[in-house]
Amino acid sequence: MKILYSVQATGNGHISRAHQLYPHLSQLGQVDIMLSGCNATLAMDIPVKFKSKGLSLFYSKCGGLDYKKMWAACNFKDIKRYQRPSRKITI
Repeated sequence: MKILYSVQATGNGHISRAHQLYPHLSQLGQVDIMLSGCNATLAMDIPVKFKSKGLSLFYSKCGGLDYKKMWAACNFKDIKRYQRPSRKITI
């Protein structure tokens, strides 16, 4: 069985969970990983087949959202490309 596992990479929590789940998913079939986001600090040492810059959340020094940094890091062409149904991504 083929499994497409998409991970939101806008922080370390999702990547940490992906590290825990990947071995279990691998036992069920062939796993292709897709990362969306760009501001995680953990290394992804499992094989990533697809990457999307996506829309990432950035925070200011006060703990609120940093809208300027979010806007600057956003790649609208990339977001539009992945709005298509996942069936069109060749796995």
